[in-house]
Amino acid sequence: MGKTILESAKEKIITSEMELSLKNEEISIEKLISNISQGKTVIPANKNRKRSKYFAIGKDCAVKINANIGVTADYSSFDKELKKAELCEKYGVESVMDLSCGKYAKSFKEKLLKEFSFIVGSVPVYDLAVRNKNFTKVKPQDFLEVLEEHVEMGIDFVTIHAGLNMELIEKVKNSQRILKIVSRGGSMIYKWMVENNKENPYYEYFDDVLKILKKYDVVISIGDALRPGCIFDSTDPLQIEETIIVSQLAKRAKEFGIQVIIEGPGHMRANEISTNVKLIKKLCDDAPLYVLGPLTTDIAAGYDHISGSMGALISALSGADFLCYVTPAEHLRLPDIEDVKEGIIAFKIAAHSANLVRGFKSALNKDLEISEARKNLNWERIIECSIDPDKARKYRENLGDTCSMCGELCAIQNSR
Repeated sequence: MGKTILESAKEKIITSEMELSLKNEEISIEKLISNISQGKTVIPANKNRKRSKYFAIGKDCAVKINANIGVTADYSSFDKELKKAELCEKYGVESVMDLSCGKYAKSFKEKLLKEFSFIVGSVPVYDLAVRNKNFTKVKPQDFLEVLEEHVEMGIDFVTIHAGLNMELIEKVKNSQRILKIVSRGGSMIYKWMVENNKENPYYEYFDDVLKILKKYDVVISIGDALRPGCIFDSTDPLQIEETIIVSQLAKRAKEFGIQVIIEGPGHMRANEISTNVKLIKKLCDDAPLYVLGPLTTDIAAGYDHISGSMGALISALSGADFLCYVTPAEHLRLPDIEDVKEGIIAFKIAAHSANLVRGFKSALNKDLEISEARKNLNWERIIECSIDPDKARKYRENLGDTCSMCGELCAIQNSR
């Protein structure tokens, strides 16, 4: 079977994935190996998938972002989702979570894994649920079989909602939450557990999950089934209790040689985010933290990418390592191509802003370069250095050497 990346790091063995991931970082190989060996950094890299780029996520590394795409049975086309993947590649998205399900799910995954260089993740329970019209009738073994099918294809990391157990189910039923469960995967497992009156297969057979993942050296991202779905449900006992269970599962996974990512909250007042991030980091021994947003308000329908990127920046400044984008279509519809672009840009800005604070030279140099261009009113260079040159160029069409707002009152010209 060979050693996993985590096992190699514990023995101070340098793998090719470690060396390639350093191209995107500003730390030494010794520091990277030390962080991986302690479970504070991961490199998602399935043994069955070879690619030109690898990315490290976690302590002392640049903040990364993830974009969710994928074909569905009813609403999205194969070609449209591929264009979204091309956008991810164009704008330097480090990770794509493929949420595909239905007839074309397998072929779409195969195309992503073969033709793109970003990390690819998946949520196997989505696929399982769509394949079986009566999902509650599937057997625990079916959960494991679909998981193995995904990772055998080459998926680099999987979201597994293993922290939801029977003890928590009873508390969910009696909770005062406004929105009981907003995690799609979590709600599927909740329904299966309630209707079968059986333990969560991912929790009960967690060791079997780990054996499958170890075979392909796949990172487990332990899902937060009970993440808050509105700001009034945040930091409640359900969220905290699940995090404690997740921390215990994470420890077992790392002892088994599996790299672990922890998934974090979804909706939360801005003043609670830092405390939550630090608490999760503390409970989970500083494992890489993957946050969805968080969204800082529930009123931003149509603008949730803005609310989410605000929460993402606060999270990253507080220690989060991996930001899952939110698009303007969140809570309203499946995102179209323009929605995906807006989500990517918003979260790339959040990640870059955090990387500036972390003092990474590559991030600082980008801002210095555009500042020098502005000093010289070098509009072409300003456009080239911007995060979205296409949009910046469109705004500058048919304009002269100054901007249309200032004209002859240009502050830069007048202060020379």
